[in-house]
Amino acid sequence: MLPALLVILLITFGHGEKDKPELSEEIKEIIQHVHNECVGKTGVAEEDIANCENGIFKEDVKLKCYMFCLLEEGSLVDDDGNVDYDMMVSLIPDKYTDRVEKMINACKGLDTPDKDKCQRAFDVHKCSYSQDPKFYFLF
Repeated sequence: MLPALLVILLITFGHGEKDKPELSEEIKEIIQHVHNECVGKTGVAEEDIANCENGIFKEDVKLKCYMFCLLEEGSLVDDDGNVDYDMMVSLIPDKYTDRVEKMINACKGLDTPDKDKCQRAFDVHKCSYSQDPKFYFLF
């Protein structure tokens, strides 16, 4: 399993012209492993993942379940599929805590039990992008 802190960094930090922390080669290898694992489990298209960084969230069950898989691989969900948002925030480096907390708090209300776990992850990701497009990242 991928350490929860790493998953948070990967989900919330951008790349290119976005705000981005420097990642070691070891972390990049872990990212690639988790990405490959979740792509393999869900069959999501690489293009659909990449498009999310530009605000294009395709209504596709494979993409939605890929988003949940990232959280699951990061040990940020319990056995019932509930995401621990407080843990997410607590793992963020201090200089990013306010920004991440604002984004997560604005979106976690979309994670409701009336939807399946993949839809819930998708809704929170889509909202996170809308709250802070420069900070949002999906690997």
